[in-house]
Amino acid sequence: MASLELFTQFTEDAVAQENRVCQRPSCATKIRKGEPCFYIATVVHGQPGRFVCGACYQRYQRKAGTGVRPSGVRPAAGSQDIRQSMSDIRQSVNAAQQSSSLRPPPVVAMSYGRNQLAVHRAGPEVVIPSSWRRDSCPQQSHSTSAVCAAPLPGYSVNHAQYDAQRDYWSKQAYSTPPAETISLEISAVQEGGNKRKGGRGVGFGNICEGKKDIDARIDAPCLISLALDTIGPKIEAFAPGFPWQQDKFLVRDGAWVDLATHPADAPYFYSQCLHPSRKGSRAMVFKTRQFTVFVVVPMAQWDDYESWLNKVEEQDLNYRCAPSMSNADHLRHSATNPSTTILTASSITTLLFHNAVTPSEVSSKRLFQSEPRSTSSSLPSSPPHKKPAPNFCSPDRKCLRDVLQSGGAVDLDVRQVLHLQNENIHFFPIPKRPLSEILDKPQYHAFCLDPEACLNGQLTIDISSDNMLGAGGFKTAHPGWLTLFAAPESGLGSCPREKVAVKQPFHKIYPPGSSRAPGKYVIGQYVVADEIPKLFREANVLYWAGPLLEFAYNYIDHCIARSTDPPPFTIPRLRFVEMPPSNFIKYIHNMDCNPLLDEDKFDYDIAAFLACTQHIQYIKTGGLAFISDYQGDAEILTDPQVLTHPSVNQGKDTFGDGNIENEVSMFEKKHVCNDYCTWSGFGLARLPAVLEEPEASQ
Repeated sequence: MASLELFTQFTEDAVAQENRVCQRPSCATKIRKGEPCFYIATVVHGQPGRFVCGACYQRYQRKAGTGVRPSGVRPAAGSQDIRQSMSDIRQSVNAAQQSSSLRPPPVVAMSYGRNQLAVHRAGPEVVIPSSWRRDSCPQQSHSTSAVCAAPLPGYSVNHAQYDAQRDYWSKQAYSTPPAETISLEISAVQEGGNKRKGGRGVGFGNICEGKKDIDARIDAPCLISLALDTIGPKIEAFAPGFPWQQDKFLVRDGAWVDLATHPADAPYFYSQCLHPSRKGSRAMVFKTRQFTVFVVVPMAQWDDYESWLNKVEEQDLNYRCAPSMSNADHLRHSATNPSTTILTASSITTLLFHNAVTPSEVSSKRLFQSEPRSTSSSLPSSPPHKKPAPNFCSPDRKCLRDVLQSGGAVDLDVRQVLHLQNENIHFFPIPKRPLSEILDKPQYHAFCLDPEACLNGQLTIDISSDNMLGAGGFKTAHPGWLTLFAAPESGLGSCPREKVAVKQPFHKIYPPGSSRAPGKYVIGQYVVADEIPKLFREANVLYWAGPLLEFAYNYIDHCIARSTDPPPFTIPRLRFVEMPPSNFIKYIHNMDCNPLLDEDKFDYDIAAFLACTQHIQYIKTGGLAFISDYQGDAEILTDPQVLTHPSVNQGKDTFGDGNIENEVSMFEKKHVCNDYCTWSGFGLARLPAVLEEPEASQ
């Protein structure tokens, strides 16, 4: 079969006889009369071929699954006659294929051309592939043998084999998987059972496997081989130390009939799948069914297994009763004592494992159960031994009395419950987009609420002033827990009751008649109609802060890649998150453009780096905007503020109340460059701090 070449395409016409369209669906190119036109056949029986253009023909030639009909070597003399003969042969083959249910392999007419003087001119010789040339003459009739012995002029002995070989290779090439299939349920049982209840076998180990798409015409020997190959390894895994004799296993059907008594080469279950097509009709149709097959362990072999199992259990008990005997002495005693059962390597491993634990931790399971088991094997049906009693001790009386006194006198602090506030929320995730995409697409210029991305959830807030995390000029921070009903796979809200810091905007309420001194006010909450716009501005600030920080990182990576020398410091990798952490540090205030921390503080390097990102953002945006009010924890940043130049604001409320435009116009005078800013690889102009000169004394 490996040397047979399947013919899936051939050329019928070299050029188009009339205007036509390429029949390849994805091409449909117009083929004019006289242009190259090729016919592509298919191996699907009954499906016509296609007329395609030259480009599609070359595409089919390059495909790995396409076969090309080989062309024979033609002699120069008589080539016109040979072409006429090939045309006649092609017409006859096409007519035979149309009238036959099976498509035979095509016949190639050619001359050998080795000795043109000795070539017979009475007719062409048909070359048969080498894989076809097997001795089939003894299987033919007497007339066929006569043809083999004395072929007609112009024909070889291979013509006599054509009919048989056509049937054989047609079945091999175009045979389809069996459409009539059945399903099998194969179980392992031991011989025996309660005869009063109709029992013929007792299952053990819950060993059962299913098989589908089995040929319905399978015979008894194939069924026996299939059942033993499926269940045999599982029985071996059930008790690996016992020498099972699979050649003595029996295979029976659901009616307890031994399949070995059924004749071979006869379908076993096929007749049970035939049913009348309709009531009262004699026409039978096939309907698939599921049949039960049992692999039966004979009673004598099962008795041997029970005896072996008792000996193994007795050996295990004897070993536990003699803890002073070492492993080596136990193995030596087992080898020298004829009455002792010889254990397998797996049993020795189990004994060594038992010796490594204390007597109270020794498992009472059988030795062979400690072996690694497959997913289909299971435990024996025999009950385990009685477990050893656990250790018992009384508690210390004084310790128990103290715990009872403290535990029984506990009381509930009502404020812990009353200060918890639950709110049903609509969670809108803030998308992350690069700055270039925001500038190019108008629909991305600002954050918008997408109803399709909304997630419902619940937010629990501890509103007590004692547990408040902090308060700024516009917002308060409280501990909280977020739970989204349809949690995402990752990110914020992916786990229930995620611990977060909840920031709420507030307004200051001063007592009547009092001055607006710092700290002399009461925190007042906004109503929902006033709070939602402020929350939206906060989300829009965070939407812009992420791209601006990424813009600064892109410039930093670009400068490091172009520099010949690496920077003498490590670049911190920071990111913004939607919800702030429970503990956060203020790195830079929104009313200043220098680090808020002292140089001896642990996180001063992060604050200095963030001040450098402000320098980069200010220079590369032409002095229009940069991020301020940096705060967070480690590599996490949150709740930033975008500051813009007065030419951007033009008197409008841009990026909320925290946008102090004076800080942008005074950046070059107030910013103090640090070690990050002064690295030559960044190419940033040094911005010295301009200090106010003290007034001259009078």
